[in-house]
Amino acid sequence: MAVRTGGPGPGGLSLLVVPLLQHPGVTMRRIKVGGQTAAGTTFIELDNVRVPRENLIGSEGAGMKYIMQNFNHERLSISISVNRIARTALSHAFAYVMKRHAFGKPLMEQPVVRNRLARCGAELESHWAWIEGFTWTMTQLAEADANRELGGLTALAKAKAGMVLESCASTAVLLFGGNGYTKSGMGEVVERIFREIPGARIPGGSEDVMLDLSIRQLVKNYQLKMKNEADKAGLERPRGDSKL
Repeated sequence: MAVRTGGPGPGGLSLLVVPLLQHPGVTMRRIKVGGQTAAGTTFIELDNVRVPRENLIGSEGAGMKYIMQNFNHERLSISISVNRIARTALSHAFAYVMKRHAFGKPLMEQPVVRNRLARCGAELESHWAWIEGFTWTMTQLAEADANRELGGLTALAKAKAGMVLESCASTAVLLFGGNGYTKSGMGEVVERIFREIPGARIPGGSEDVMLDLSIRQLVKNYQLKMKNEADKAGLERPRGDSKL
């Protein structure tokens, strides 16, 4: 847990291992949520909880630093898993409209059905190609360079992942029709995925925050590059007495 062990501000936060089960002062209460029920979302109350000094993770006062170092990896991981969930929803819908008949022919023969699948497929595959692209780039850069150059893009990819999931899951439910609204039977998978949309758009930084962060990071990088170019141009300018 991130706890305050020092003064105000980020420098006063540290990471501690806090035992939860049957530990004095720890009270836990399960929180019922719309999706991700296996995650065990829990309200934890700490009342004068004491832990040994050796439970400190890393250095005291470096908690915020450690948390921020993991942001890009967390958002990338979310992007990958959410893309996979979106692919599952779309794959189930594809298989369903291939075998479901209406008006004497498979739903796949309806142009509007193919159009919906094509639009979602384009979003899904574009997002995945993007993830693969900057994941490769991340492996080629030093950690500091990767954090600077890819932090904004990682935030943007995480935001886009939620949008892609919403599009694919919504389309899957619509193509399943009434079956996509039931918690059992042929549409149970897409119905459950549809309930997971908020769980993809909020954790790791909510969508609007990620969109704003991505642009702010790009602006920061742009300004830094412009400054470096200006400084370089100043150093390269010939020096000497002016005749004017």
